[in-house]
Amino acid sequence: MKNSAIYYGIIALGVIALIVGGYLFATATPAAPHHLSSYAAVIVGVILLIGGIVGMVVAKPKAASK
Repeated sequence: MKNSAIYYGIIALGVIALIVGGYLFATATPAAPHHLSSYAAVIVGVILLIGGIVGMVVAKPKAASK
């Protein structure tokens, strides 16, 4: 598997985590608060997005590393 495919997967997981965090923010009510889990989902999503983008920029292709 290529390195870029791994980083695309990390970015996709980050986007999914951001969507889940947004959904938890939108559906939080006083009877069923999701405050901690929504913040956690957004933070994890941002970290995964940044990690995926940085990994794609920094990682060298195998042909260039020889």
